[in-house]
Parts: sequence; structure tokens; C-alpha cells
Amino acid sequence: MVADAVDLSTFFEQTDFDLASFRRFADRAHESFAARERFEEMLREHAEIGGKTPVDALRQGVGLLILGRYGPALEAFDRAPDTASRHYFAAQAALALGRYAQAVEEFGAAAKAGWDRIETDLQIAAVHARVADGAVPRANAGDAEAQKRLRDALAAANKILSDRSAQGEGLAQWHYVRGLLAELEGDPAAAREAYASATRLDADHTAAGFRLARLYEQAGMEDSALDVYARLTAQPRAFANALLNASLLYEDRGDYAEAADCLRRVLQVEPNHRRARLFLKSVESCRQMVIREPGDERIDPRQRMLASPISEFELSVRARNCLKKMNIRTLGDLTRLREEELLAYKNFGETSLTEIKALLQRRGLKLGQGLEEAPAEPVEAAPIAAPPPRPVVPPGQEGVLGVSVAELALSVRSRRCLQRLNIKTLGDLVQYSEADLLATRNFGVTSLNEIRARLAERGLQLAVKEG
Repeated sequence: MVADAVDLSTFFEQTDFDLASFRRFADRAHESFAARERFEEMLREHAEIGGKTPVDALRQGVGLLILGRYGPALEAFDRAPDTASRHYFAAQAALALGRYAQAVEEFGAAAKAGWDRIETDLQIAAVHARVADGAVPRANAGDAEAQKRLRDALAAANKILSDRSAQGEGLAQWHYVRGLLAELEGDPAAAREAYASATRLDADHTAAGFRLARLYEQAGMEDSALDVYARLTAQPRAFANALLNASLLYEDRGDYAEAADCLRRVLQVEPNHRRARLFLKSVESCRQMVIREPGDERIDPRQRMLASPISEFELSVRARNCLKKMNIRTLGDLTRLREEELLAYKNFGETSLTEIKALLQRRGLKLGQGLEEAPAEPVEAAPIAAPPPRPVVPPGQEGVLGVSVAELALSVRSRRCLQRLNIKTLGDLVQYSEADLLATRNFGVTSLNEIRARLAERGLQLAVKEG
């Protein structure tokens, strides 16, 4: 954590690295954009001015790995001492580049040189699971070579998992691999259970946490997903993707302040992160945007948030009872009160007031705000063009049109957009063109590509408009 951060200059005094020291330096280097720039400059100066010894090469390799420059890191590790740490971190760089055979070889060499063998075995099992995952699309398409690669990788990963079961039950990485294999076997419930076990054993196991949150999203368990993302994003070196996904969930539930905070944290470290900049722009304009829900005309997202019942939020019993007696039912009701009005009520004290102000502040609201703002005129949302006639479906595929879109296992953002359009089946979906979908609020190219890919797996495609 930041409180335990080390001085980055001491990085160049290290003669060897273990996982704990690697994480401390990585956390500090990614603390901010300025910290990353400083560390990169120090690493460059060390390469130009420092010695050319094998230990210098090890420092360069680890430093480049921290910065995500995996190719140059591997080149530096080639000149480093033949130690366990050199091979272990070289394996991590190879894995990041998708060089799975090299990663397995390096993890094996690390074990021979003295790195914990259980740890390296489980890392190798995770590599085999990655290989299997990469082989799935071609194997499903009938590629015999990919089918063999899939079988071999699964067998290798399962063997390691079985061989290490006695020691692995208490290790987060063992449960993580178990989750990967459950996903490959098409059992998301078992995968969620395995990833949850991994994060209970090691709260900082970001890979397990990220996959757990993603599976919660796919299952529609958004509160559980947000709980996991909150833990992930509390880490100093939070995944940018975890922050982005959390921002989407916060935005969808109307928590614009929380969504913006996640996106600004990404931009603090990566000021030119394109998706974060686009998402932040969307969040900041959300209060002026109007959407059309099925059967619900021209609902402003902010008005929906103001209409949220107080009962949905966690408050103390005293605060909740006072609001109930005052007939305060929604967040909008709260914003139409001033502090002195609340404090004047019997049994309502400063503690309850602080609690309620914090609740509103997290959602970009404040007491008295509803009295200051004039009601805005509703803006008519741009109508979506009527869908074209049902497209021609290849012979034998007619039955697939009745399949629910829930079976596509789409991301939360894509799923919400389809709900707004009242799209319930694949037959409904293929009546819309790309332009129709892109005209929907919060629906971007990423969601479009996701839907096109899911339809293609079933031999379908979106409608094509003429002219």
C-alpha cells in the first residue's frame, strides 16, 4: 500500500528481488503519472551511466517488467545472473507477451534454481489454462490441431491441480487455476466459487478478483461485482480495466460521482487513456442526457436517481426512523430539505446529519439542492428508426431466433442497452442494424463488436439497411 511505499531510488541498490519487494516498487512506480515518469527516467539513467554487470541487467529487467515493457525486459533478463528470481520474472514477461512455451520453461528453471516449487507449478498450470482458452475458438470450429492442443493443455493443468491438491487448498493460486478450468468447462457457478475462495485467501490476487467480478456481471449480480471491484480499485496498482468496469456499473446505477472518481484514477496514471477520457466525458454529461426506457417515456437518469427510495441505501436505524416519520421517502425528498430542518426534528442529531450528507455527496447531491434548482424542461430523445423487416436466416437456423439474448453472456453495458430497446430474443436483435444500436445511449463500438461476435458464433448477423 502507499503507506508502506519505498523510496524508488533504493530500487537500484537491490541485488535481488522477491515477490514482496517487486510489488512494493511496482506500487510506488504506479502511484501516479509523475511517479511512473520519474521511475522510467531513473531506469534510463541507470542503463546509460550504471555498470553493465549481470546484477545491473537484473535490475533493468525487473524495472522494465514493472513498466510493462515486456520485450526489452526479456532481453535484459538474458544478461542477468542465473538465479531463481531472474527466471521467475522472465516467465512473467514471457507470459504477458503470450509466449507460453517460454513461460513454462522459465518457471521450471526458477523452481530448479530455488523458487518455491508449488508456486511455480501452479503458475505453470495457469499457463496451460491460458493455452487451452486460446485454443477453444478454433477447436470449436473443427480444427483438429487446436482440439489436440486444448485436450493436452487441459490434461496438463488438471494433473498439476490434482498433484498439488493437498498443499493447494490453502493457496489462492490453486483456487484461481481451479476457477480458470471451471470456466473452460462451462461451469460459471463453480468458477465464481473458486475465484471467491482465492480472493478470501489473498485479497490482493487481482487476476482472481477481476475474473470473479466479470462473472458476477455476466450473471447480473451487479452489487456483488461492485463489491469486488471496490476491493480491486482500493489497491495502489489497480487494474485500469477494473476501474473502467466499476465506472460503468456506477454510471448505470446513477452513482456518477463514484464513476467519475474511478475514471479520474485511470487518467491520473495514464492521462491519454482513450477509453477513460471518453467514458469520463459521458459520465459528466449524463445529467443532461435523456433516455427512453421501454414503457417509460423520457426519463432523465438523474431524475431516476432522485426517485430512488431511501430504503435502498444503508443508514442507521435512528436516521432511517426519523426520515420515515418525516415522510421522506426518496433522495429527491432529502434534497428539498435544509440542514436546520433536519436538526430541528426530534431525535435527529449531528451524527445522523453527517451520515445523510455523506450519502448524498457520494451521488453528487446535497441538502437544499432541490430548493435551488428549477425543474428542467424534458428533452425529446432522438427516435430510433424502425427496424427493417426480419432478415433471411440460413436454412435450419430458424429455431435460434427464439433464443434469449441472456444466453449471449454479454457485458453489463451491452445487456442494459438491449434492455432499453426491449430486445429479448436473437430474433429481436437481428432486426436492428449497427446504426440503430450505435444510436442508443452508452452503446459504443466495443459493445457492437461484442454483439456481432456473439451473433456470428450462431451464424447470424445484424440487419443491413439499404441506402
